[in-house]
Amino acid sequence: MTGTIARLILAMLILPATGAVFILTFIAFVARSGGPGPPTLAAVAMLWMIVYAFVATYWILLWRTTVKWTASRAWKTALAGLAALAVGAGFAVTATAVNRQVPPAIALLLGGGFVPIIWVLGTVLLWRETASERLARMSKLINAPTILCPVCGYNLTGLREARCPECGGSFTLDELVAAQPQRDEHPAEL
Repeated sequence: MTGTIARLILAMLILPATGAVFILTFIAFVARSGGPGPPTLAAVAMLWMIVYAFVATYWILLWRTTVKWTASRAWKTALAGLAALAVGAGFAVTATAVNRQVPPAIALLLGGGFVPIIWVLGTVLLWRETASERLARMSKLINAPTILCPVCGYNLTGLREARCPECGGSFTLDELVAAQPQRDEHPAEL
């Protein structure tokens, strides 16, 4: 099994693993927080802090070696976390404003579930490999310059004709060379 396949399997396991952490933390903090009434805000906040820390740690450790970490990517990842927190808090505030019978702790309990989902989806977009990063990686793998299809990005290196087998595009050699991403020693940050 390749490392990528193993990572994809582990990525799918984040949902049940997070569910287990949520249930155990719920029992430890929320269910014991105040008797028969709704949970306290402090207990719900502690629950979500633990779950968020688990999700962030799991996800970053899982993909840390495959993501080219730049200062820009790190900041955008942190900002995605803040944006996700804002959405979760916005849901909780809206729920209590719309229906005043909803206890704030329950609204926070529900709204907090959006945060890890939005953050993980955001990282999927933020951590994508750029064209120049892919070109550098492919060139390093085959120890030769890489030629990519200008239409679909398919690796055309080693082909005997200037036609892409993936998308069917035909090109002149001049068109292929002109369409290649810049080969910087230090590709531009996102």
